[in-house]
Amino acid sequence: MHSLTPWRAAALAALCVPAFAQSDESGTEGPDPGLVLQATTSVTTVSTLVKAAPTAAETRARSYQGWMTQLGRPYANQLGTGNGAGVTVGVVDSGLQLSHPTLKGQVLATYNAFTGGTDVTDQIGHGTHVSGLIAGNLANGSLTEGVAPGARLVMAKVFQTGSSDTLTIQRGIDWVVNTQKAPIVSLSLGANALSLQTPIQNAVTKGALITAALGNDGFSNAASWPAEFAKASWAKGQIIAVGAVDAANQRASFSNVDPTLANWTVYAPGVNVASSYSVPTLQSAYAYMSGTSMATPIVAGQAALIKSNWNFLTAPDLAQVIFQSATRLCGTAVTAAACAARTTADPVYGWGVVNIGASLQPIGGLNVGTRTGTVVNFAGSALASPRGGLASGLKGVNAVAVDKFNRGFVVNLASTTTSTASGSTAIPVASSSTATKGVNFSAEYRQFGQPAEHPDESDTAAPLQLARMSYRFADDRGHSFGFGTGGTAGQYFGLDATGTTPLNLGSESSRFNAPYFAMAESATHLGYGNTLDNGIVLRWGVMTQAASTPATLVDPSAPVTARSLATVELQKQIGSVTGVLTLGQLQETDSVLGFGGSGALALQAQGRTTFMSLAGSLPVAAKTTLSAMATVGVTAGYDNAAASLIEGASASRTAAWSLGLARKDVWRDGDALGLTLAMPLRTLSGHLQVYSAVSQSQDDGSLQYAAQSVGLAPSGTERDVELAYASPLGRGASLSLLGQLRLQPGHDAEAPTQLGMGLRYTRSWK
Repeated sequence: MHSLTPWRAAALAALCVPAFAQSDESGTEGPDPGLVLQATTSVTTVSTLVKAAPTAAETRARSYQGWMTQLGRPYANQLGTGNGAGVTVGVVDSGLQLSHPTLKGQVLATYNAFTGGTDVTDQIGHGTHVSGLIAGNLANGSLTEGVAPGARLVMAKVFQTGSSDTLTIQRGIDWVVNTQKAPIVSLSLGANALSLQTPIQNAVTKGALITAALGNDGFSNAASWPAEFAKASWAKGQIIAVGAVDAANQRASFSNVDPTLANWTVYAPGVNVASSYSVPTLQSAYAYMSGTSMATPIVAGQAALIKSNWNFLTAPDLAQVIFQSATRLCGTAVTAAACAARTTADPVYGWGVVNIGASLQPIGGLNVGTRTGTVVNFAGSALASPRGGLASGLKGVNAVAVDKFNRGFVVNLASTTTSTASGSTAIPVASSSTATKGVNFSAEYRQFGQPAEHPDESDTAAPLQLARMSYRFADDRGHSFGFGTGGTAGQYFGLDATGTTPLNLGSESSRFNAPYFAMAESATHLGYGNTLDNGIVLRWGVMTQAASTPATLVDPSAPVTARSLATVELQKQIGSVTGVLTLGQLQETDSVLGFGGSGALALQAQGRTTFMSLAGSLPVAAKTTLSAMATVGVTAGYDNAAASLIEGASASRTAAWSLGLARKDVWRDGDALGLTLAMPLRTLSGHLQVYSAVSQSQDDGSLQYAAQSVGLAPSGTERDVELAYASPLGRGASLSLLGQLRLQPGHDAEAPTQLGMGLRYTRSWK
């Protein structure tokens, strides 16, 4: 004789009424389950990360079924069509109540193994409860739901009471496997002999995954059959032995343990588990039940969710996904960290308690394939958005990456991007007019933190290091020479160097120099100038920035990209108007106007941008100056030599402009006040080429690739408004204040407006 794995009733409500009272709860959000998966509806299905609030019905169900939150099971409306749809689960049990709201429409076929007919009326409630845990649905007003509400059931009735015989159970298993071809079979039943080996072995041969209850005898070194078959070599890893835990993830006292099954064992909630129940006189009854019989269908439902998203997975793969994603539990006294880190099964808890949410997330990292066939790990992949703004089309570019089980996950390339778009500025410092002749020298030192060889000293003990330096010499014959480090080229080149822009921001982020200079933010510059007979000042020079700048010049923790810039500049003063025309070319290594990547988004290309900038200043009143700058650049197209999803880009155009009004000696001698309106560097045209997998076949897991062309122009146009004030305080001290308003920052039309304020106090000693 064989029996249903004995279950234990806990707090069963009177069976003449539904076990749970109807709830009037509103649809407020429940616990945030985090990022979960939603599959597409096409034949080539992949999964993507989405987030959604639970419905009122789901919130109500969770109030009875807290174990779903315990297992990280996403809300049903977050699962989309990856909710078990398209997957059939075979249940061999006591039948079920077809008319129950939880199961109505969820059953594809039924079989009575006693009569050969289709009547599977559940006379003891066990099969109805188990079935509701697998595929219960809230659509018909049910109070509870199953793990995989989109799955469909095929029920073989093999019990009329609490016991049955070998031939009847075998007929039920064979019908589920051979006739209905169910890829997942849930067996909440137990036997005391090897009599079920033939149908179980046949199910394994046919490729089915079997979840089998460990049993409720409280044994510490034995389990019920058919769970014991899991360790047989012929089982091929297709049988999962399931034990029961309580709400605190502690093994239920009745749950059997067999250390020899550890490599094929997981646990699931099995104490006071709520689900549908069958009562002859009622259409809708529910009950709390306890037993490994309750834990087993939960794991079967989990397998259905996984297969619904990745139908091509084999039974051994399904089992491994469940094992490897489980939350580790340990039967011995070890720290939580040690338990979570273990890579072998625990003798008591096996792989631990199932984690449904984790089983729907990548395992073992993500890999992507390029056009050349090179496989690149997505771990550490990132993009840095260009100074001209993130391409608006990039938000719609998805690539399919696969985990160690070849499960496809959608990765949005824009989500991997960190912003480096221009617009944020340094706190200004007051500038004095640059002399036409003589020597001008400035240096700035900073403390970059504790030297490695003195880890115990305070930060204040760290030595001062040279951060930036600028030297300029001009003679009375019109010749000049400039040299500097740390990105100080603006003190020799551009409108700022003329001393006519009191809003000099003290760095290459100045609004009135060509913004392409700011790309070489820590460069060393060298320049030479000469005044021609017609009064035009001709300057030319170079700026170079190595890929690894010495620590004495910049913060050692900040990565630096190799860049160089060559420029020719013409300066002319006509009356009180000063104009500067700048021509230049920027060369970058593995970067294009700040755009670069790593990992699967790596960029190996030489960026080349040719630009022209026109800037000028005009006194409009006593001590008041109007300044303006406009620039345009053309970046050459490039091919990416890296094994990357990015194949290259076409030629592109960028532009920027600024307009400023400044006044000196506003409230005291030497102070300055200014207002600036600017559009930071913005990409106007061009296309980026991306080649990536875009879908995955549900039949064999193969990936389909496609080329995608992405417009480089961002979605918005940033406008910056700045109000700056700088004042000397005496004895070498100065105070600077800045207020800044950024509209559509980063040229992102959806970005919220930013407001910032800053204050800087500086002092120098001679």
